[in-house]
Amino acid sequence: MEKLTHGEMLTLEMYDDGSNTDPPDYRTWRFGYMFADLQRNEDEHLLYPSKDTVDALKRLGDAMQDPTEDVIPGVPVPAIHTFFGQFVDHDITLERGSRNIQLDKEQPLRLEEVAKQIVNSRSPDLDLDSVYGPDINGARPPRDPDNQEKFLLFKVEGEAGLPRGKDVWHDFPRLPDGIKQVAQIGDSRNDENIITAQLHIAFLRAHNALVDRGFRFDEARKLLIQHYQWIVLDEFLEKIADPNVVKLVRYRGAKFFDPPARSFFIPLEFAVAAYRFGHSKVRPAYNHFNEKQKNGGLDQLFRTDRRLSGDWVIEWPSFLDAANPERFPRPIDTSLTWQLLSLPKLKEVALQPNLAIRNLLRGYLLRMPTGQAVAKAMASQGILPMTEKQIGSVANDIPGQYKVLTETDFLTKTPLWFYILAEAAYYSRGHHLGPVGSTIVAEVLIGVLRHSTYSILSDAQWKPTLGDTPSKFTLKDLLKLAGVF
Repeated sequence: MEKLTHGEMLTLEMYDDGSNTDPPDYRTWRFGYMFADLQRNEDEHLLYPSKDTVDALKRLGDAMQDPTEDVIPGVPVPAIHTFFGQFVDHDITLERGSRNIQLDKEQPLRLEEVAKQIVNSRSPDLDLDSVYGPDINGARPPRDPDNQEKFLLFKVEGEAGLPRGKDVWHDFPRLPDGIKQVAQIGDSRNDENIITAQLHIAFLRAHNALVDRGFRFDEARKLLIQHYQWIVLDEFLEKIADPNVVKLVRYRGAKFFDPPARSFFIPLEFAVAAYRFGHSKVRPAYNHFNEKQKNGGLDQLFRTDRRLSGDWVIEWPSFLDAANPERFPRPIDTSLTWQLLSLPKLKEVALQPNLAIRNLLRGYLLRMPTGQAVAKAMASQGILPMTEKQIGSVANDIPGQYKVLTETDFLTKTPLWFYILAEAAYYSRGHHLGPVGSTIVAEVLIGVLRHSTYSILSDAQWKPTLGDTPSKFTLKDLLKLAGVF
């Protein structure tokens, strides 16, 4: 087994040619491993590399369909957090490399292949990189020709269909490309579903609202980034992770993820496993999207490269309501809505239309340690690996899933993504992540906050100023600032 060095694998080298300009194609950061020592003994800490393992992962992914979708169980938190989570992911990670590699390869990538091929094209900085750009081709979102301090927005198509009280400026600027209308934004993934797209629009509009208050472009940018960071720290993290873990990391520091600023990176254990918990939270439909649209299935909400119709402008209050069972996110567990297991209308279908299989194979390909290995590595914090009985008790509720686990060695060497879903279901009934997942997510996101150029954690006196309540700023306040609530 080759020896890992900070200069080769564990560091993230930001693109820097000394010119302080963006590269001509895209910027590049490296990923790394949060638990790099586990890579040194792959026989003990990684899944066994074989065709049988690949086949078993496919079987496990096929067995991850929610068996109770007609009941639609849910967790009483605002539905907006599911999509804000996706927005945050797109702001700090854009993995390139494994997309061009056959996902069902029998052998995982070697360490040197991961270091060379798997790169990050988003700034690991929580700096609204996906909003302010540049995109992967170096282009920045266009400015308003009438006021260069503002972003350009387009009118919706079919203004007559707008819900009551809504203005027309709810679409991205777009360029025609054949039959497509391509959004000119910092990250094209934010135009893949209507909800995340309009959350992105809210950030553009919030920036413009700050300019209307007298701020110049860079001033508005810094202020918006810092309030966005506050939402991540003070609202979002405590909804998705164990609040006790979040507080420990926030006030006592990280125990496992604290790389030097010059070699900061996003860990693959976060990007490929722990932060993919959000896939389990997605509902099969978001009906009563607004007063015009009574139905809102994923097949309707996932669309790309087209103008936004006025009758699909979102009405946000129901997405912020934590007392509306029709909106409750699914619990975090070892199942996904059936639509995510068959994605015929989404990009990259050729890779693998079943999202659960895609996640499991990508984790295997990128050398994810098992959940038990990571839990043992966290023993200093009192974290114990889940037992076979505990994992089995979660899987036993889903037809076929327990059978796959017992016919393989996955009960004792559990794929990290699946393990994190299982511990969330076991320890908190899916309301938030369990010990391993909470620790990874909290340490990485708070680490990113500390690393940020505009970090709110670098100034102990910093408090938000743009909300309705002094020293508070929430997603609701953001939407109000944007004039969309």
